[in-house]
Amino acid sequence: MTDADVTRRRLLQGAAGLTVAAAARPAVAQSDGPDFGGWFDNVGNYDGVVDETGSDEVTVSVGSDANGGAFGFDPAAVEVSPGTTVVWEWTGSGGSHNVVAEDGTFESELTKESGYTFEYTFEEAGTDKYACTPHRSMGMKGAVVVSEASSGASGDGGGGESGGSSGGSGGDPFSPGASALGISLLIAFLSPLGLAAFLRRRGTDEPGSGGRPRSGD
Repeated sequence: MTDADVTRRRLLQGAAGLTVAAAARPAVAQSDGPDFGGWFDNVGNYDGVVDETGSDEVTVSVGSDANGGAFGFDPAAVEVSPGTTVVWEWTGSGGSHNVVAEDGTFESELTKESGYTFEYTFEEAGTDKYACTPHRSMGMKGAVVVSEASSGASGDGGGGESGGSSGGSGGDPFSPGASALGISLLIAFLSPLGLAAFLRRRGTDEPGSGGRPRSGD
């Protein structure tokens, strides 16, 4: 195997590694959630924030199977756009539950009636934490994250400029578009013409290849 073959193989292996890394980055970035300050540390059914931005109404079950019984909100955390109404619906399991905001903004009745509903419309951007008072220590807690701006799917002006700036995601360096651009540049660099030029230049620097002799030889 010649030196040129070894160099070509190393370049192709490096390109494959960069391509895999670029393709994996968007998934990592999308999994990041807001910092709840330990709010969900003892919540057994918290599995990230469910994206419901653009929805006019979102339903959250009260008394879902979690935390050692029917002591959970499902989903535990949800992201919505300003103006979205969240409807909490009781399953009738786990005894009496209520929905009480940490800052006192909203509070439902304490009931175990199946099908009972309580709703609240979130107008201001921010994070609203809430809990079931009787079962708070067991991990029956939730949160509603209200985005800074509506997503392009919402009905307040279409998907023009507002869609590109919603949720602060427009500048994500690990977005699929950025990854595609990086892969395209990598492929262009490793094109046959580019690789041939690289190997030709390398060959002229080797002793006995016809290039300039090294000093001191």
